[in-house]
Amino acid sequence: MSRNMRVDVAVVGDGLIGMSTALHLRRRYLSVAVIGGTTQGRASTAAAGMLTPACEYDPWMPQEFYELLREGLDYYPPFLSAFGFTPESVGFRSTDFTLLDLVERPDSLQSRTEWMDKYGIENSWLSPAEVCDAEPHLSPQTFRGAIRIKDEAVVNPRALLQAMTEWASAEECPVLIGGLTGVDDEHGRLRLTTGEGDTVVADQVVVAAGSWSGQVGRAFGLDIPVCPVKGQIVRLAGPPGLLRSVAFMPSGGCGSIVSRSPGEYIVGTSEEYLRPETDNTAGVVGTILSRLCAVVPEAAEWRIEEMWSGFRPMTSDELPILARADDPRIVVATGHHRNGVLLTAVTGRLVAALIDDEAPGLSLDRFRYGRPLRPHTRFATKY
Repeated sequence: MSRNMRVDVAVVGDGLIGMSTALHLRRRYLSVAVIGGTTQGRASTAAAGMLTPACEYDPWMPQEFYELLREGLDYYPPFLSAFGFTPESVGFRSTDFTLLDLVERPDSLQSRTEWMDKYGIENSWLSPAEVCDAEPHLSPQTFRGAIRIKDEAVVNPRALLQAMTEWASAEECPVLIGGLTGVDDEHGRLRLTTGEGDTVVADQVVVAAGSWSGQVGRAFGLDIPVCPVKGQIVRLAGPPGLLRSVAFMPSGGCGSIVSRSPGEYIVGTSEEYLRPETDNTAGVVGTILSRLCAVVPEAAEWRIEEMWSGFRPMTSDELPILARADDPRIVVATGHHRNGVLLTAVTGRLVAALIDDEAPGLSLDRFRYGRPLRPHTRFATKY
């Protein structure tokens, strides 16, 4: 049976960003409905779950972006506590990251320590011998050295999304399926229709539909310039405790090796700009596994448990959009690219502040809707 409801805010998107937004709005005692779409290929359940501002930031990016990433990590513990999520239930834990300088790079990553020192990131440069002391199961033939970064974190995105969805249900925040199929004006409010025939009339709307935000935006007459960036990931089972940190590799096929739980290793991921399909492909998976076995030779004996892919929403300047649109009834929260999990909690908090016309506490000018963007220029696949 179709439902008709009137709410303060409708959130379009039931992934991590959308659900975090819904939770923060409910804590402000606003009535909220979430409209979900397809789950196939969404980034929320595809991500490895790394929470690492130091590894994801590059010096060419604006300082405001690093400040956003840092706040994203710092806010996680109070966010989990505020909503009653224990760290164990969502796989959240602090961990070091080992940023490996792979032999294929013509320059050394050691220069990255300069900006890390500037931003107060606790780090140290390790020689190959020191890397092997810290991570004895890594092969020294594959790297020149590494930056050891202290006190970043990981989380299990699937467990986090499940916990947030259950919290929303308990707080009478309905999650409607079928996707957004229609938008109309109704006496100054927005009337949204879903593929299941449900109708939601809302004072304000948040567009948080990830890689599908451009399509959703067009229904509201908005231009939301995000493109999907495919990533493929492999989950393997091996002996527990082989890694003492997250191995992060900024170039080549295998970008990271994360021990999600004892004996469970998440490995990936590619960046593909030309393939919209959600399949796993032999060339990409083969490259990921080849890199894994080179860096951790013992991984050749690990058992493959699962493979999947997802689409990151990327703007051409690789910064998110966190702002009101030209239509002041609509807030856009998308374009998080590689940092959707890291920015999940803080995005919900910032969007809730925007909905209530409060100062967000961080400068969001760099992330405004309608900012000048160059055309998308990435056509090569990186894996």
